[in-house]
Amino acid sequence: MTVEQSKPAHRTRPSLTGRLSMGHVIMITAGLLAVLVNFALLRARDETSLVAVAATDLVRGTKVSADAFRMAEVQVDPDVLSTLVPAEYLLDLEDRIVARAVAQGELVSVSDFVEAAAPSEQRAMSIPVDRVHATGGMIGDHDVVDVIGVADGVAEYIVLAAPVLDVAPSSGTGLGSSGQYYVTIAVDSLTALRIASALDGGSIEIIRSTGASEPTQMVFPQPAASESASSGEPDAGS
Repeated sequence: MTVEQSKPAHRTRPSLTGRLSMGHVIMITAGLLAVLVNFALLRARDETSLVAVAATDLVRGTKVSADAFRMAEVQVDPDVLSTLVPAEYLLDLEDRIVARAVAQGELVSVSDFVEAAAPSEQRAMSIPVDRVHATGGMIGDHDVVDVIGVADGVAEYIVLAAPVLDVAPSSGTGLGSSGQYYVTIAVDSLTALRIASALDGGSIEIIRSTGASEPTQMVFPQPAASESASSGEPDAGS
């Protein structure tokens, strides 16, 4: 009699993907992302940035040069770093004006410095004037202008070839639309006083003189010889 041996049944092994549900996949993915983010943050904390600090006390209102700073490595948050002065921006601070007092060794920010009011260490002065007395408002911020003061029937050039820094908007409402206007020019301290005196004691005319030659007569009517010798020449605005 022959006895047949039974063969063990073949058992299939469940695959790994079959064991994992969608929830498990999401949890594993989230964990990996968290590890990567933490690693990136730790690396960022270890990185340093080269920024400018004051090499000496910086006085408000003074002009600075590149040698007023030294570079230092710092570890700061990105939001703070964006306000500081990086090494590649240092030359852009040349000839800027200190907006606040900065102590030696203090970190400096971009907002600590402003551009000068006018070129060549001059002052910026706004002259209020009607458009009809300012070339009909046809003055642009890249022009140069002359200023004539009129008092007691005498007209005199008090500014020659002053660079224009700004002008009033060409249109507006209220007072602006009725003709009131201003022109901001670069002047030295004495010229500013002469303009202020002319505004207070008489009237002024602003002449667009871009590309024009110097006037051949400075005063009208022409004063007598004795008066001419005692009067001063107007200062150029540039």
